[in-house]
Amino acid sequence: MEKQGRLLAIDYGARNIGLACSDELRLLAQPLPSIPNAGRKELVRKLKAVIVELDIREALLGMPLNMDGTRGESVLKMEQVLEDLKKDLKIPLTGVDERLSTIEALEIWQTMNPRQKKRYRSVDSLAAALILERYLKER
Repeated sequence: MEKQGRLLAIDYGARNIGLACSDELRLLAQPLPSIPNAGRKELVRKLKAVIVELDIREALLGMPLNMDGTRGESVLKMEQVLEDLKKDLKIPLTGVDERLSTIEALEIWQTMNPRQKKRYRSVDSLAAALILERYLKER
């Protein structure tokens, strides 16, 4: 199997931004520490550091579509974040459906033992890992 490079999944939230990355073959998702949402400049700085450190080749940004698949107000906001990050990060960045990922992550989080929670680091990064796992399965 040919090396494709790591993917980074971003679950953007008002307080925290969850992150997860794939392995180089894009088979597995691994949660990373979440980033407190301290503004765009700080987010870009931290994302650039992660991209360089892990040799990320492409990124995904969760898009909160409505349950019927339509684009609501929150998707419009995320599309602006997507466009801003595309300019700043200089790697391919794609918006992907994240419907129910946070709710699913919260449900899973509540059933986890402390050791499992430590592995996933935060519910935000668990949500990012779920987004990435779905994306990898669909490819």
